[in-house]
Formats: sequence, C-alpha cells, structure tokens
Amino acid sequence: MPQQDRRGLSRSDAGFVAALFVALLAAASLPLVLTDIAPLVDYPNHLARMYLLAMLDQSPALRQFYVAAWRPIPDLAMDVLVPPLLHFMSLATAGKAFIAATFFLLAGGAAALHHAVFRRWSAWPLLAFLLLYNRLLLWGFLNYLFGLGLAFWALAAWIMLRGRPDAPRFVVGCVLALAVYFAHLMAFGVYGAMILGYELGLLRRERPAWPAAIRALAIAWLPFVLPLALFALVGGAAPAAFVFGDPWRKFDLLFSVFDNYDRAFDVACFAVAVAGLAVAFWRGWVRLAPAIAGPLIVLAAIYLLMPSELFGATGADRRLPLVLALLLVAGSDWRSPSRRARRIFLWAALALFVLRLGAVAASWQASGATYARLLAGLDTLPEGSRVAIAFPGDVLNVEATPLVHLPVLAAARRAAFVPTLFVYANQQPIGFTHDYAALARSLSADALWRHFVVGQALDAETAAALPRCDAIVFVGKHPFTLRDSTGLEEQFAAPRFQIYRIVRR
Repeated sequence: MPQQDRRGLSRSDAGFVAALFVALLAAASLPLVLTDIAPLVDYPNHLARMYLLAMLDQSPALRQFYVAAWRPIPDLAMDVLVPPLLHFMSLATAGKAFIAATFFLLAGGAAALHHAVFRRWSAWPLLAFLLLYNRLLLWGFLNYLFGLGLAFWALAAWIMLRGRPDAPRFVVGCVLALAVYFAHLMAFGVYGAMILGYELGLLRRERPAWPAAIRALAIAWLPFVLPLALFALVGGAAPAAFVFGDPWRKFDLLFSVFDNYDRAFDVACFAVAVAGLAVAFWRGWVRLAPAIAGPLIVLAAIYLLMPSELFGATGADRRLPLVLALLLVAGSDWRSPSRRARRIFLWAALALFVLRLGAVAASWQASGATYARLLAGLDTLPEGSRVAIAFPGDVLNVEATPLVHLPVLAAARRAAFVPTLFVYANQQPIGFTHDYAALARSLSADALWRHFVVGQALDAETAAALPRCDAIVFVGKHPFTLRDSTGLEEQFAAPRFQIYRIVRR
C-alpha cells in the first residue's frame, strides 16, 4: 500500500498530479516555442515598453523620445518583472517567459484553490489547462491574466490560513492584496469579490454572533484599504465613464473562454465541454464545494451588472467569464465512485486539450513566419527614426496574425519614435518627452490612412506634423494599395504591411 499523507492522499498520487501538471504546462507552452512574437493584439506594444524600461538609461537616442514615469499604478506585473530579465536574455525570450509564467499562475492557481477547498491534490482542476488559450489572451491582456492567476493563489492562501491567529492572517492578507493590486486593477477587483463571496458564504453557513461576524469581515477587508487608498491617489487620471452594452451580449461573451481562430471548431469544442460538464453535474459525478458557491454567486451578479467600459478600460465585462469558468473548475470535484467514468471524462478532456492546442500551435507557427518577414522590413529603418503609423479603425481586432501594433517594435529594434506606443498615465509607467508627446497627439493613424489609402484630404494638424517624421508604416486588415503616394518613397512592401520613406522637398 502506498504511504498516506495526513489528508488521505497517497504520496504517489500527489506525485502523479505534479508530474501531470508539469507535462500539461510544457504542452501548453509549446506554441511559444514556434514563434518569437506571440500573435496577441497588444503584445508587440508590451514588448516595446519592456525594452524601453530596461534600456532607456543606456540610450541617448531613446531618451530624446521617451521618459520613464513610474507611479504606484495598478497595472505593473509585466513592467516590474520583465525588464530586469533583459540583462541576461533576449526581449523575445523574456516576453515568452512571462506568458509561460502566466499559464503557470492560472492553471496552478486553480489547482491550489482546489487543494485549499478539498484539502487534497487532484487531477480534476487541471481542466483549467483547457481555458488558457482564450479571447483575453489573444487580445494580449497579459497583466490582467497574470494578476488573475495571482488572485487565485491568494484566495487559496487565504482559505488555507483560516483558523490561524488573526495577526499573521491579516499581515499575509495585506501582502496578497497589494501584490494583486500592483499586478492589475481588474484582477484586484476580482480578488476582492472572491474574498467577499467566500466570507459571506462562511457567515451564512456558520451563523456566528454579530461581534464575531464583524471581526471576521474586518480582518478580511482591512487588507484592501491600502490598495484602495493608492488607487484614490493615482486613479484620478482614469476616465470615470461607464458604458453599458447590449445585455444579451453577456450570454455570447461566455463563449470567449474558448474563442480562438476558427469559429465553427471553437463553438463545437465549447459545446462539447459545456455538455460534458452539465452531464457530470446532473449525474452527480461532480459536486461544487459550498465554499466556492459564494464567490461564484457574487461574481456572476457583478458580471450581469458590469458595464462594458469601466474606468477607461474597454471590454471590462468580457474579463469575467474566464474567472467564472476557472472558479467552477477549481471549486468542483469528481465524486463518482466509477473510476471508468472518471477515466473516460478526463481522457476526453485531454483529447479536447490536444486538439485545441494543435490548432493554436499551427496558427502561431504560421504567424511567426509572417512576423519574421515583416520585422526584416522594419529593420530597414535607420536608427533613431521618427515613424508615423497609419491604419484603419477595423484593424483593431483579434485575428490569426494581428499586425496593428507590430510597427511599435521599431522602438526596441531601431530606437525609433513611434506615436502609437501605449503611454496612458494610469496604465503604463512610460511616456513621451514633452515635444514628442505633442507630435504623437498630432499624428492620427486613422487620418493618415484615410488620406493616403482612401484618398481623403489630410487635416491641418496631421499635415503639419507629418514632415517631422522620417517614415510612415501602413498596416491594413486586408491587402491595400495607396491612392496618393505624394512625398513618399517605398522602402518595404507586403500585402498588409508597407513602409515608406518620407521625402522632404
């Protein structure tokens, strides 16, 4: 008989779960090996910022365009962790290491939460690996996903500390709340909602006296005071707009946890996963832990009521379906005595994982080859160039090989000024110098596209700013040709990505 640990799980079983986790994490990271630049919409912009934060002090060329702007903003996971890595690994490798770490936090957080709730390790929460390639990842919301993984680990730690003395639990709670806050604001909000749901669920089940209930809620919520004070201090730059979308869209957004590249294939996979899980709950093979019911109810209510735009962040509500799915996986457990049914279910889940991962890997490999060709064109720009960017509004969307932010990598590869770099004061610790901030505001990507590609007149502000640039990069959703190339000299051309030198007369 294998030796048992104190919770009744054999050490050999724990070792199997650990080995399976490592194998699944390695498999999930395979697409990262097939391309230098992960095909995520915002990812090139993030990589460029990482390079600037790491190398700004060493580059006079970069310092004429950019300044570091460190503040205690709640969106710093990648910005704090990746730049130090560039001193001993390449930018591409450091970026992929961060994505792999995000995978570890998300899947590992689900497994850790499952262990905290059921007090044993299990292969069941490894179903979280099915959820790693989702719409949020394809948008490139990396700080949020990293922070979300931290939030699951933090909730697991909070539950494990239940019953311990209040003082150390409070200190650990403060550290965890700050860590999630600095990773990402939305992840911090999710963490707060999960703690609230968990504590309210405990009060409902245990029904303690009022003094004990108030004490428990105070210990749970006081750790959030400092992060909220910091947000009040720096959050004034964030717009307070609340924009609500079509309420029926909430049901469609649930599919985003499986939404990748092929709609028919992804819908079929989603239907299989939902049907399988529904049957497992209906037959009583799987049960939800009472401790997770509270967080699920609170987050589901927030999801239904949440606007689509919140504090300047678009798609705020679309970030919650993944949380609900991960909570459902982490907070449930296989209870059927039938080992055969369990094996069939988990083997089917593994087959679904392999199929979906294969589709992603093939797509990412093709994207990597495309990026390599286009980056070679970007490398023809002279160092220290000032590069205008032109693209239409419809190019800002998820696709197999997103190109909209690829030109921003000129900042890292050619020490160039690129006006479309993300420099929102409440979201990124980087900015333009005073003169170049004004130039960036004047170079409308849409106005340049409408002038040179569509043929409309150029507005006075953009027309005055363009001669200060050395080149212009055009990025289209579909192949295009310029209607007006006056003052431009072709430097590199691909169907959807073209570079022109600006000829000064």
